[in-house]
Amino acid sequence: MTRKALAVLALCAALLLSIMAFGTENHTPPPEEEPPVQPRVVREEGPYIKVGFYASLTGSASLLGQMGQQGCRLAAEEINYAGGINGKEIRLIEYDDQTDPAKAVSIVRKMIEEDQVDAIIGSHTSGNIIRTAPITEQAQVLQIGMGTSYIWTNVGHRYLFRSSGNSKSYDDAIFASVKEAGYRRVAVYYCTTEYAEAGGRALIARIREDPSIKLVWNRSNDITQTDFKEDFLSMKAAEPDAVILYATSENAGTQLKQLREDIGYQGAIYGPECFANSSSRLEAGDNLTGLIYACTNTIPPSPTQAVSEKERAFLENYIRMYGTMPTAETAYRGYDAMMILAETFRRAESLESEDLRRGLLSITDYQGICGTFDFSDGSGDGLHGCQVITMLDRETMERRLFSDGGETVPLPEQPEETRT
Repeated sequence: MTRKALAVLALCAALLLSIMAFGTENHTPPPEEEPPVQPRVVREEGPYIKVGFYASLTGSASLLGQMGQQGCRLAAEEINYAGGINGKEIRLIEYDDQTDPAKAVSIVRKMIEEDQVDAIIGSHTSGNIIRTAPITEQAQVLQIGMGTSYIWTNVGHRYLFRSSGNSKSYDDAIFASVKEAGYRRVAVYYCTTEYAEAGGRALIARIREDPSIKLVWNRSNDITQTDFKEDFLSMKAAEPDAVILYATSENAGTQLKQLREDIGYQGAIYGPECFANSSSRLEAGDNLTGLIYACTNTIPPSPTQAVSEKERAFLENYIRMYGTMPTAETAYRGYDAMMILAETFRRAESLESEDLRRGLLSITDYQGICGTFDFSDGSGDGLHGCQVITMLDRETMERRLFSDGGETVPLPEQPEETRT
């Protein structure tokens, strides 16, 4: 064997040993795992019950976070004014997660390990709830999230619940409404947030599975996007007879306005609860006609147009406390979350984690602003079904109830007219 051949064999052997030692994968160190959270400290003595609150109070989603915070504060104020819970005052410990999942994780860890909270009211941002859920599960701390995305309930969490509806109900209602109207060519436009992308993709999958409906166009957009006209021109060219805008509250009104005014699309438009916020509808203006959206509840223009005594009383007290109407229905979610926790504390035999969980699971008929809560099935969801809102014009909305079984009926005691 020549010297050159021996050199080649030696090089091959070295390469083989290198592969055996290190493998063929990229050996960039994996991200460091979150260290275990310290066990929850149970404080039976003391004058306070500590409730942690985190939400997006600054940044792109700050309006919804601030509304949730204000609803939560109002509930705590009412509870404490009435004597607290078994003589103990509610003390809120609040943090801004800045719509950042990593920030939310550090906040929740701090609330458990340093602030020693008894329960937590979580963000309306479902991505942040998903990231913090392993921590509250490990520490066995109740967390009631204000988000609606279906991807974090019904998945086996023991300590994670929600004070809102489940977006799967909204998706079911939107799909059923499209089917009922007989539309055959549908376009879907969704934002790439955790919540909106999950909902948009779920509807795309359902449309593709249904032979009576053709998905003629679909595309995603970023939450920071403000000009949608190029996308909408492409959408219009596909000639849909119905469009589903799975938007967020930050851009829902702008999308609807541009699709109607700038592009001239006059067909049916459907969406989720982002249109339940009066700020989104105000931005859309006269372009609301024909909009159909699914939600747990929607903000009316005034307390006199509330659909229940509970909602009317909340709105009147909200105005007394803050001087104006809420502009986002996350105010309802924050209020209901705090009231559900108060009811949990009253029912629980102690502040031990399992006692608190049993207290919450025993709630089967709590009447909140958003509906009657029943947590007994352990899924994390307390509300079932949703409302379907049809905007007849800028000033008039028709409300119907959509059950989980697919039945749609008029909303009892609905007002004849609301003002947007």
